[in-house]
Amino acid sequence: MKSLNSHPNELFRSYIVGALVSAALLGTSGAVAGIKCWTNKDGVRECGNAVPPEYAQQEHEEKSASGLTIKTQERAKTVEEITLEREAREAAALKQAEIDAAARRQAAADKVLLDTFSSEDDLVLARDGQIANLDSQIKLTESHIAKLAKSRDQLISKAAIHEQRKQDVPEALSADITNLRQQIADHEAFIQTKRDEQGAIRTKFDMDIARFRELRSAAR
Repeated sequence: MKSLNSHPNELFRSYIVGALVSAALLGTSGAVAGIKCWTNKDGVRECGNAVPPEYAQQEHEEKSASGLTIKTQERAKTVEEITLEREAREAAALKQAEIDAAARRQAAADKVLLDTFSSEDDLVLARDGQIANLDSQIKLTESHIAKLAKSRDQLISKAAIHEQRKQDVPEALSADITNLRQQIADHEAFIQTKRDEQGAIRTKFDMDIARFRELRSAAR
């Protein structure tokens, strides 16, 4: 098998013509298939009737008798490349599935929104009603805290009398003071939770009102 190392075009074409003629004289199928050209392990361009097995998985070309490329066979992909492509397809499919699921959830939420409220005023009234309900709970809890604080202060005053007299504060009295302080802390935490809920309600209804406007505008 003959090798070509960056020869001029005319010499290259002469080589291919000669190879085709030889193949025809030998009665092989090479004349029909054309000349194959590849790059060997040393980076040298070679041509012949068939690609050697060790280069069959690499990129190679099929040339016509005039030296024109009539077919290019790309190199076989490595296992790593095949794996990366598969992972990329799977990631794209997963992403699309997430997008489709989000679209279905949005469509369902839009239907509920339109079925539940007939106007923006309805949304505002619902929002204000929920916030007012939480306000009532907050005020009731604040009232209870005030009573607990009054009882705590009274007990603290009693404990102070014992301390002024250089007496030990009774354990039961200390326990009652501690208990009242804990109740007050628990109620204050409850109030903060309700205020957080109010903030979440305002945010949700702001989004719902904006979406309601979009849907109504699109329906016109």
